[in-house]
Amino acid sequence: MSITPQALYPPNPATVRAQSLHISYDAINDRIVYPNGKSIIVRSVDPQSALPPKQFTKHIHTTTAATFAPSGNYVASADESGALKIWDTAVVSGAGVDASSIFEQPNIKSEFQILSGPIKSIAWDADSSRIIAVGQGKDKFGHCFTWDSGNSIGEIQGHSSAITAVDIKPQRPYRAATVSEDKAMVFFNGPPFKFDKSIRGHHTNTVRAVKFSPDGRFLVSAGSDRTIVIYDGKTGEYLSKKENAHEGGIFSISWFKDSSKFVTASADNTLKAWTPEGLASVNTYIIDPAVTVDNQQVGVVVTRDYIISLSYNGNLNYFKEEDEAPFAIIPGHNSPLTTVAINGHELITGGSDGSLFKWTIEGQQIKTVPSLLGNTNKPHSNYVVNVIGDGNNVVTAGWDDKLVLWNQSNAAKTIDLKEQPKQIGAYSGRIIVLYETSIELYSNEFEKISESKLNFETSGFAVAGERLLLTNTKSNVIEQFTIDSGKISPSSVKYAPLRSPPSLIRISPDGKYAAVADLAGKYTLYGSDATVVTTRWAFHSSKVIDAKWTPDSQFVISGGLDTGLFLYSVKKPSKVLKFPLAHQIGVSGVEWISYDGTQGQFVTIGLDGVLKLWKVDLSVYA
Repeated sequence: MSITPQALYPPNPATVRAQSLHISYDAINDRIVYPNGKSIIVRSVDPQSALPPKQFTKHIHTTTAATFAPSGNYVASADESGALKIWDTAVVSGAGVDASSIFEQPNIKSEFQILSGPIKSIAWDADSSRIIAVGQGKDKFGHCFTWDSGNSIGEIQGHSSAITAVDIKPQRPYRAATVSEDKAMVFFNGPPFKFDKSIRGHHTNTVRAVKFSPDGRFLVSAGSDRTIVIYDGKTGEYLSKKENAHEGGIFSISWFKDSSKFVTASADNTLKAWTPEGLASVNTYIIDPAVTVDNQQVGVVVTRDYIISLSYNGNLNYFKEEDEAPFAIIPGHNSPLTTVAINGHELITGGSDGSLFKWTIEGQQIKTVPSLLGNTNKPHSNYVVNVIGDGNNVVTAGWDDKLVLWNQSNAAKTIDLKEQPKQIGAYSGRIIVLYETSIELYSNEFEKISESKLNFETSGFAVAGERLLLTNTKSNVIEQFTIDSGKISPSSVKYAPLRSPPSLIRISPDGKYAAVADLAGKYTLYGSDATVVTTRWAFHSSKVIDAKWTPDSQFVISGGLDTGLFLYSVKKPSKVLKFPLAHQIGVSGVEWISYDGTQGQFVTIGLDGVLKLWKVDLSVYA
């Protein structure tokens, strides 16, 4: 008698042009952590691991950094407002664990306002008790403190511009190093951490990464000037440097556990492994021979079994130490999700950045790793409006004013639309494209059949048989039309007006009902003759973004900007199943995976970039 979580499929790290993203590794539990939107994602290095991913959603602003404590028990995460939170990363696994624990929020141990601007990097000491956080601020660029009490343990000084990265030597006596946009490396003794020296003149552009070797012997920095600089890890003294180490700026550094080598990630689409003595390049790892912006490497971390790098397009690339080419590439969304649709045994999802991915449905489960729809991460140049499929072909529309037909071999046929589409849909082997004040009908081969002008502004439609319903956002009514041989004609059927502008229409599979949601989140359920069946579906507190009927036309699952999920019943409209806070920011799409009349499974997508699988028990309606 409830809606219960089943699985969470996290987004990949969200990247920013010309900025590095520091991925943190938990060697004890073989996990990585990274920011995405307003969330922090913790996931196993092995995508097929039974260890469920975790999404931390307690930040109000866009997250910018996240780092595991060396113990693996805590994560320190930060956002663009300068707020930092320390939270528990307890590992939940094993038989008998309640599925709801997958979505359960970790306990926040402490939280502090560190800077007045974005925090760009966080470092823990080896005791997992002290933290240094750095970034952009008005009165300071960094702060060092104890994680539990927030007591200051020194001062971060010596820079004249925003600090881009920080690291703490993993052995006593502790040392710390920071690098900045001012081209300097500043070395600190401590704790309490005190300024020791500022080393300038070796970098000629922004320094983006700094890392102590695991044994503490060396310190390495690298940046946009393509230069790698080696310092003594105990004293901070300059030792050597390598200019033009890459053909592009260097974004990130990670050491091998034995301190024998370190890896750099660059905008030239490659990773390189270096020895600290002599700065000799011993391996080059190539993402793709074709040098593109999407393949710029903006992050890297050396894990137990792999070298994992992050491409600008969001791909996580897995390398084995001895192999030049990636062992595996894990694609995925790294932006808000906007649309979802079932196509046979596949689930198609689209994002606000134009990305489209296919997820394989196996029984009542979804495979963890998606694949590309098409041969590029972003078939559309921006927001994907809709996806529809007939079991074989898939049609997508985007705010790039394009309509794209994908066949089973991922080959695409594209046509330019006259303006930005509001929605697309399928009708009797044809494709309907809705604009703000007009509607077009295409054949399944993208041949234009007809165009009809509307004398009102609309935002959505639904079609059943020859009946076409459109929202009239000016008059707050539903307009009914008839489709006959490609011609769209107004109908004489009139619908009772709504309390606020209609935003969504969903006609039941049997054609008997039309569920209409308005901008306030309230539904009016109409019969096929336009009579009002019920107005009790009124539990949303803001705009509904998507809703889907069950195959037997008895239930509607609905999600919207209020972040909640609601299951409405036709026969018992006063009985509502609900799950608040289903997605951070809002639910942007829903789709049924299975349904047998007494229980079902459905998926949701959110503006947080996450795909979730749910189970619903309908025995309360028996």
